[in-house]
Amino acid sequence: MPALVTNKFRMFNARQFRESFDEDFGMTTFANTVAGDTYLESNMYLFIGGVQNWANVAGAAAADTDTVPPTPTDDVSNTYYNHWKDMIAAKKVVSTDVTHCIPRYNWANNTPYFAYDNTQSGMLGQSFYVLTDDYNVYKCLANNNSSGNSVAKPTGQTTALVTPGSDGYKWKYMYTISAASALKFVTTNYIPVQQVRYANVTMATATQENTLQRDVENAAVDGAINIYRKTANGTVGGLEYLIFETNTLDNGFGGAYAHTTTSCRIHSTAAATDDVYVGSDIFFTSGNAEGQGGTITDYVQSTKVITFAPAVSTAPAQGDNFQIAPRLQVLGDGSGANCRANGTNATGLTDIITIAAGSGYTNATVSVLANSSWNTDDAAAVAAIEPKGGHGFDATEELGGYNIMVNVRLENDESGEFTVANDFRKIGLISHPNSANTTSGADLNVPATISLGDQALRITVQSFSGAAYAADALVTGAQSGATGRVVDWASGTSKLRLTQITKGSNTTNGWDSTPGSFQANEALTIAGAGTTANSSVIEGPDLKPYTGDILYVENRSPISRASDQIEDVKLIINF
Repeated sequence: MPALVTNKFRMFNARQFRESFDEDFGMTTFANTVAGDTYLESNMYLFIGGVQNWANVAGAAAADTDTVPPTPTDDVSNTYYNHWKDMIAAKKVVSTDVTHCIPRYNWANNTPYFAYDNTQSGMLGQSFYVLTDDYNVYKCLANNNSSGNSVAKPTGQTTALVTPGSDGYKWKYMYTISAASALKFVTTNYIPVQQVRYANVTMATATQENTLQRDVENAAVDGAINIYRKTANGTVGGLEYLIFETNTLDNGFGGAYAHTTTSCRIHSTAAATDDVYVGSDIFFTSGNAEGQGGTITDYVQSTKVITFAPAVSTAPAQGDNFQIAPRLQVLGDGSGANCRANGTNATGLTDIITIAAGSGYTNATVSVLANSSWNTDDAAAVAAIEPKGGHGFDATEELGGYNIMVNVRLENDESGEFTVANDFRKIGLISHPNSANTTSGADLNVPATISLGDQALRITVQSFSGAAYAADALVTGAQSGATGRVVDWASGTSKLRLTQITKGSNTTNGWDSTPGSFQANEALTIAGAGTTANSSVIEGPDLKPYTGDILYVENRSPISRASDQIEDVKLIINF
């Protein structure tokens, strides 16, 4: 049975994910919960892991090299267990670290762009919006009927349509990316997108960028029609196909005519047939009645005088420019939309100019009407109905912001939690992990709230002898049989950090009160180095392993860090 998962569904999921970072259930202590139950609180963590060369990981394929990492698999062993075992450290993701994002399309001179089309199902995969070097984002509403390149950069931050040149392109200013947002979320391939009314931004604290976007959102009109697309020019040539008449009033006459608000004299070489213009529109493009016009109800060829209705507010005058063109009629379920035809007798219909956008349309048709002497049957146009709410009402949805970018900044060693003595190869997101009792490994049954989490097993050693513990080396407990890989070794504190912990066969309870775990006061050896030491204090991870949900995993080539290094880890999640 045919079915469709819509972009609305993708957007719904993306919004739910983004909004989860702003949720606050008001439960901050265990006393707020039913005994023995966990409670839901917004807590998401970015984690790093994977100290071992990809080629050396158990089960590695021949193609898995350190520069060509394997594709993550979504199986139980990995998603529920192995990613936890690989973790080195985790950092909480806050609301300001997350944004909706869209593919980046830079405006470039002499480049074609797609125009918004309410009937085009594949529009969200096309470049119908641009980012300028001013960090303004514009939505393309018209592209000269797909017949030319954009040669004039859109500029300005107005709520009206932007028509920067004569290239036939019309744009809608959507929003401006702030300097801070650009620094954090603009990449080579993506830019952030937002909707201010959903961003909990008050006017008192709004930035200039937010204020500008709010103005655009408030000016949007639901069901308006600002753009019409010509689909056929119409046949040209000869009086029987006369569609357009462009000139100045009284041109070719010796004196001025007493023009009124409902009549005017056009030009001396106008058509020599009575009523040939009846049913067409006259529109004044300059002068006293500029921007106004009406439908022609009478034409006297001997005097070249036409009568029109409705009346204009001010009578036109000699020398005012006018255009006679086929009358366009907009029919639909809204009201107030009005437009006029533009073109020449040489080209036919070339463009549709909006007079009034109207409102409330969900469907509309455009009819080309004129006197029966004129052949307009093959001139055609369609209305481009705006998205729900109007252009600019919801930039996130209009531009296809169903991608989520997470950007977490790692600064230096993050208070010692993020190693600078080893590299990592895995990045991911955990949702709602629990806190752990680091001295017993017990689940505290409370969602984690810490900003930073050390996910390594931390062993303070004594009676150390032999070579230093090298990164990635395999460490084995002599009594427990437990093993782990070295994350780093701090000689100053005699603290050894391990990941990829595997329990041994010993039935004696270890540090976490479970059999086979590392034990206090057992000998530790490093493979092949002859290094020995005795364990003393053992501390477990800050986040309880295997709690919460691992939502995202990305395998990468090795990433090294330094004590003076600041880096932004960016993840793009496509819903």
